[in-house]
Amino acid sequence: MSTTLEMAQNCSLVFFITGCSSGFGRELAIAALASGFRVIATARTIETLKALEDLGAKSLSFDVNSPPDTLNELANKAIAIYGQVDYLVNNAGFTSGGAIEEHSPTEVLEQFNTNFFGLVNTTNAFLPHFRARGTGTLVNIGSVASTGGQPSAGIYAASKAAVDAVSDTWAKELAEYGIRSISVQPGNFRTEVLKPTNGRFAANKVDGYAMAHGVVEFLSKQYAGNEPGDPVKGAQNIITLVTKNGKLPLRLVLGDDAFPKLETFYKERLAELEATRELSTGTSFTQA
Repeated sequence: MSTTLEMAQNCSLVFFITGCSSGFGRELAIAALASGFRVIATARTIETLKALEDLGAKSLSFDVNSPPDTLNELANKAIAIYGQVDYLVNNAGFTSGGAIEEHSPTEVLEQFNTNFFGLVNTTNAFLPHFRARGTGTLVNIGSVASTGGQPSAGIYAASKAAVDAVSDTWAKELAEYGIRSISVQPGNFRTEVLKPTNGRFAANKVDGYAMAHGVVEFLSKQYAGNEPGDPVKGAQNIITLVTKNGKLPLRLVLGDDAFPKLETFYKERLAELEATRELSTGTSFTQA
């Protein structure tokens, strides 16, 4: 819990959070408010934000798939609410399940339009404000699925891997303006993300793909609603980290399931790197 002094210091800072109708977006808004920050909560359907308004959040109808000109107008409208935005939390997104081959080009584009292009366009709409002020923090919600390859989640994972890549680059490109960027990689938290009402599934079923289809079946019918992660605790950890002064890590791996998974992944990659050292190096031109 924040102290009275911390609450007083926080009260002037503003969070703008996308995708607050449920899940991490909603819990992040609640955690930020509880820590004394001001919050602008957004969703495509503003009626879903009534509970957050009752807690003190301002609400705004916001669709990350809007054209850039519209996003620019909405960003200006959001900034006008308090005269500033200090933290941009890019949380809006959805999951698309099924083997990669089963996804149509339209389904792939829909996944990237929301999870990646919408995130980039939304960020670009706020960057002039951050650059002019010489401060700001980008909090990009990725996924542990972006690393290692998970059957049935290839397109979703690819969109989140793209989020990791731009977040890492923003951290370097924007440092000269005093702007920080971090990608959060949550594991499996008990939100609505895996429920049929939120997730989408590739329409073109291909015979076989036993592993991918088995994972979809398990996640949607048995695992959804039984995930180990508590989104309340996860959201609080995100708020605690990103509101600390100083340099942020490039990534926050979040979850008791996610941390050992990525720890094992990176150890295996380092071992592979060393095993292929001889073929990986020695490829430069020989000096005369």
